[in-house]
Amino acid sequence: MKKIILSGIAMSFAFLAMMAFTYPSFNSSDPQDKPASVFPEDVEKILQTSCYDCHTDAASNAKAKMKLNFSKWGELSDSKKVGKMENISEMIKKGDMPPGKYLEKYPDHALTPEQKAVVDKWLTDESKKLMGE
Repeated sequence: MKKIILSGIAMSFAFLAMMAFTYPSFNSSDPQDKPASVFPEDVEKILQTSCYDCHTDAASNAKAKMKLNFSKWGELSDSKKVGKMENISEMIKKGDMPPGKYLEKYPDHALTPEQKAVVDKWLTDESKKLMGE
């Protein structure tokens, strides 16, 4: 009787081990499992460098995330996106983003005039598209 129970347990472990190696993990961090960006590639690169440290789910700055969280961008209504885009444009044009305190630590994350132009063009074009113009 003990042999039957032990062999049943051994077979169960063998089955579980086989399943673990046969099926992909649900927690896989493979790049193909990550959702595609909702931003054009050139804009995405700029946002990654100069904005995502404070304005994504991974950021520790709760105040910044509350004002703008790019991780939640796809969940916003079109009208909210347009409002956020207007704020982003204004902050970038004023030179308020990225903030000076952040740039003291990461001066290479400052936006160049060319990057500002790329983001501004995207903000303008995307806002018009979202408003049906």
